Formats: sequence, C-alpha cells, structure tokens
Amino acid sequence: MKHDIPKEYLYRNYLHPRYWVTWLGIGIMFLISLLPYKAQMWLGTQLGLLMYKQGGSRLQITRANIDACFPELSADERETIIRESFIANMKGMVETTIAWWGDHKPILDNLEVHGLEHLKEAEGRGKGVILVGGHFSILDLAGPMVNSVFKFSYMYRPNDNPLFNTVIERHRMRYRHEKFNKYQLKEMTDFIKQGNTVWYGYDQDFGKRRSVFAPFFGIQTATVKAAMRLPRETGATVLMISQFRERDGQYSIRFSPILEELAEDDDVIAATRLNAQLESFIRIHPEQYLWMHRRFRSRPEGEEPFYPKKQRKKKKKAAH
Repeated sequence: MKHDIPKEYLYRNYLHPRYWVTWLGIGIMFLISLLPYKAQMWLGTQLGLLMYKQGGSRLQITRANIDACFPELSADERETIIRESFIANMKGMVETTIAWWGDHKPILDNLEVHGLEHLKEAEGRGKGVILVGGHFSILDLAGPMVNSVFKFSYMYRPNDNPLFNTVIERHRMRYRHEKFNKYQLKEMTDFIKQGNTVWYGYDQDFGKRRSVFAPFFGIQTATVKAAMRLPRETGATVLMISQFRERDGQYSIRFSPILEELAEDDDVIAATRLNAQLESFIRIHPEQYLWMHRRFRSRPEGEEPFYPKKQRKKKKKAAH
C-alpha cells in the first residue's frame, strides 16, 4: 500500500548534526533487520541478559512489580520471570526491525489467532469496536500481525525524539490505517462512532486525577478513566486483545470475549473487569508483559510509595 509522506515526516528535516547519533542508532537497527530470524532472536537474548546483569533502575522496577504480583511463586521462580522479561523485551526491540524493514509474510503465514469469533461478533454489531490492550514485549511487530486480521488503527504517544518518531510513523504506514495521538481523543471518538475499530492501550499510569483505583494482581492500581469513558461516549463494543511470541518463530493474537455492558458499570467496576481480563492474558506468558514500567507509581491516599526513591549522588565538596 503506497502512502504519501507528510511533510513533517520527510527525512530531509533531520539532517542537522544533533540528529546524527539517532541516525547511527537507526542504521544499526537496519543492519539487525538483515540478519536471519534465529540470529535476531539470539541477539535479543544476549542484549536482554546484558541489561539484566547490568541492573539499575529498570531491574529494581521490574523486580518490585513481579515480586508484588506473584507472591505465590518462590523467589527463584520470580527471578526467572524477571530475567526472562528482559530477554523478551529486547527480543521485542529486535522484532521492531522486522516490522519496519523485514518480510512479514513468514510470520503472518504461521500466525495463530484465538477468539476471532469474538471480534467478528463485535464488528457485526456495527457500533464501532474498542480493542483495549496492554503493553507486551512484542512492540511494532504487533502492527502487521493485527493488521492481517482487521484494519489496524490506534492511539499512540509520540516519541520525544522527533527523528525517531518520524522513523516510527513512516514505517507504521506500511501496516496501519488511522492513528490518533493523545491530543486527538475527540477525533478518535468520532472515528469509532462511524463504526470503525481502534486499539487503545489503557495500562499506563497517568496519575490520580485521570484515574480510578482498581485491583490488578491484587494491587490497587491507577486505571485511566478514558478507558471507561470511551465506551460511554461512543456506544462501541469493547473487547481486549493481546499478542504473544510462542515458539520457533510462531506468534499469536488473542481476543477476549466481548466485555458486555462495560459502559453501564461505574468506573471502578469497569476498571476491575478490564484489569482482570488483562491479568488473565498476562498469566499466559507472564515474562512478556512490560514489567519495566512503573505501573504502580500512583498510590491511593495514605499509601507509601511503591518504588524506592532514586538515590541521588552527592556532589563532592571541592577541596580548599
């Protein structure tokens, strides 16, 4: 499918030396895209192990999340998930190069789709469909996967680096239809009302003011109100989607049953239903969820912070 490139996404806008480091990173990613699939997965594994061994704040966040969400597991079992989550997420970064420059056909030919009947029923109602989803380790490769099943339109947060954002959006044009940034909620609402389908990743902490607290893995979790408001404003049918890396180049997409009458529930009940469905998906492959983000950053009134405060290095006093 050929697309006209918007002016803001022309590469000639980013020739200034301040973008050269970003260009170098993009060049490395392109070279990774040329590797055979098994070599790519080996590289993702090695990069993940390297990040895990380096430790740092991402390891602290991941460990805090997994220790809290899986108290029924032994310490060794939780540590295995922690290590595997770093590997899964770095494989996801490598898979992004396949999404942008690679051949999608081998992956799409072997794609497993579970619960497609739920999506077809939702589409058949003709009210528009909201596909709520979580952030899993499969990143941009999820785009061509889901676009092989339905017209992929989505809400996204633009990348802070304008050149990298341009590269992302130019390559997503290969396999997406409409996109809406976080400031285009009204436009997306109107699009859904016209009977269209949109993916909406709801599992981010946007602070107390924009959220309600509802259980997720038994933890009171800030759940964005927009996930409940959209079904009420559009009348759309709601279900959840997830995407997983299975085995030996096999990938899967799973659709939940329709979340009936979600718009009729109050915010806390609706958020609880969404979180329970997401939790059930995560438990299929727990290492593939994006545990590195501060999912439990906002806390109910009176609760202690979930994550330890960053230790600031003390400046050494100059000798006199």
